[in-house]
Amino acid sequence: MAANLWLILGLLASHSSDLEWCQSKPRHLPQLWMMSPVTQAPPHLPLTTAAVREAPPTAVTTPIQNLHIDPAHYTLSWDPAPGADITTGAFCRKGRDIFVWADPGLARCSFQSLSLCHVTNFTVFLGKDRAVAGSIQFPPDDDGDHEAAAQDLRCWVHEGQLSCQWERGPKATGDVHYRMFWRDVRLGPAHNRECPHYHSLDVNTAGPAPHGGHEGCTLDLDTVLGSTPNSPDLVPQVTITVNGSGRAGPVPCMDNTVDLQRAEVLAPPTLTVECNGSEAHARWVARNRFHHGLLGYTLQVNQSSRSEPQEYNVSIPHFWVPNAGAISFRVKSRSEVYPRKLSSWSEAWGLVCPPEVMPVKTALVTSVATVLGAGLVAAGLLLWWRKSLLYRLCPPIPRLRLPLAGEMVVWEPALEDCEVTPVTDA
Repeated sequence: MAANLWLILGLLASHSSDLEWCQSKPRHLPQLWMMSPVTQAPPHLPLTTAAVREAPPTAVTTPIQNLHIDPAHYTLSWDPAPGADITTGAFCRKGRDIFVWADPGLARCSFQSLSLCHVTNFTVFLGKDRAVAGSIQFPPDDDGDHEAAAQDLRCWVHEGQLSCQWERGPKATGDVHYRMFWRDVRLGPAHNRECPHYHSLDVNTAGPAPHGGHEGCTLDLDTVLGSTPNSPDLVPQVTITVNGSGRAGPVPCMDNTVDLQRAEVLAPPTLTVECNGSEAHARWVARNRFHHGLLGYTLQVNQSSRSEPQEYNVSIPHFWVPNAGAISFRVKSRSEVYPRKLSSWSEAWGLVCPPEVMPVKTALVTSVATVLGAGLVAAGLLLWWRKSLLYRLCPPIPRLRLPLAGEMVVWEPALEDCEVTPVTDA
């Protein structure tokens, strides 16, 4: 027992001396050394294992920095990082939209619109491999109860009016009141204007709906934009924002960008028909504001002389039918921009045009001309027949050219064998 007690005291003394030795070392050496639990180097022996220090973490660098959104100008901008080599074009993406190339010579991307209500992720890409250079969310999440905001916002244009509808948020309390605002997409939120004609369910009002339950609004575009369909100042897109508030305070908003041409519901043209003698003339006028000059037409003609109605695709707003008789027309519009966008059929219009009647003088002239023409044709045939008969009875005698027969004889001068008597003058 005494031996065991002396052993414990010896171990404690040895451990205490080890601590005193470590504390007496210079400060540039580590104060604690990790020893093997089996063998420990005595404090008086030199260290044979060098201390290993962990390398500092490598800083993650990106080629761009200071990524930020400018909501007033609808731009996403950034600064090139110091020393970064950005030699390839940059492009951006808003949410799930298509890619947008950066503005030429500038470190920014421009968008047609930005939502100020629901959080959208913006990403910058570099290089042909579309490497992600940075991303940001806008607007920052305000931690509001988004399920109390208006839901399922949808808008359409019909006969010069913009109508929008939405549904109450599933967690909106009964006292939540919604209001709708609109503005030209090219302008900022400071240009918001409130929609004047609210409606709720089946109740249409020109002011607050019962119980503050606004679920839709209608805007007269001819009043706020003018009645000229081809004006150079025609607004192409509008931003619709629906705000909400209750006793507990405001709820998150809902917004949407509406392309007025895409949202336009084509109305059937206004059709008029008339007879011009035996001809039927149909003409029509389109009643669409944002498809001016971008419409084609399908005309259906039902004529008593035909067993089935005939359809014609035309690009001009009128059509002629000769010798119409009993006839009816109807027409519909089709978009040249969105081929599947069609209007309904217009109201059918029918009429009966009288048969064609020529004046007596005109009929007499026509008859005389017909008789003279027939006589000339008969005379021509008779002359041709006579000439053909004479040719067969008295065929012409062919002209013959007789060739020279035999061989050509060459005459040579012969010697004179007669006496030649010279003659002299007397």
